[in-house]
Amino acid sequence: MERRALLKLIATATGAGLVCSPAMAVWEEQAPLTTVAQSGLSDATVALITELCETVLPRTDTPGAKDAGLPTFFIGMMREGYTAEQQKLMEAGFADVDARAKNQYGKLFVSLNNKQKTELASALDTEALAFNNGESTGWDGSDYEGLPHYFTLYKQLMIFGFFTSKVGGTQVLRHVDIPGDYRDIEYKKGDKAWMTVWPL
Repeated sequence: MERRALLKLIATATGAGLVCSPAMAVWEEQAPLTTVAQSGLSDATVALITELCETVLPRTDTPGAKDAGLPTFFIGMMREGYTAEQQKLMEAGFADVDARAKNQYGKLFVSLNNKQKTELASALDTEALAFNNGESTGWDGSDYEGLPHYFTLYKQLMIFGFFTSKVGGTQVLRHVDIPGDYRDIEYKKGDKAWMTVWPL
């Protein structure tokens, strides 16, 4: 997939109607992405990415990031869909996450318990919003002028990857293989969002 097309899809998925394009409901075989082994990332970084994905999108009564194969997708797309500068930012972010985990809890991120992982990820999410709004934060970002907070890139790619996966699209969202014409459907509290535009 070309970088421009990827970034357009991610922007649509995370900033607009959250993966409500019918084209995203067709899980066709795609050309393989860069594998984890080909990514050049250390085992420790791969483990960190895996735990970050599962922390942002955990398994509850529905599947989580690991169930959807999100970490592998995340790594492949990071290597193929982002500029060299963006990749450097993301890699610097991995180091920053572990540094904060050690500073706050005395352990690397992967060794934290679920509560600690969630606390740290939530703090980074809040910080990313402030940073992107031009506020002074713990993340300086001066070496990556013009780029958002690294956690913003992570979260966008995670949400895009998860909700366009077969697991996310069929077991977390509601989905029909062939969407029908428009029908006004009354929302009931607790209803899942639709993966496809309209149900039959």
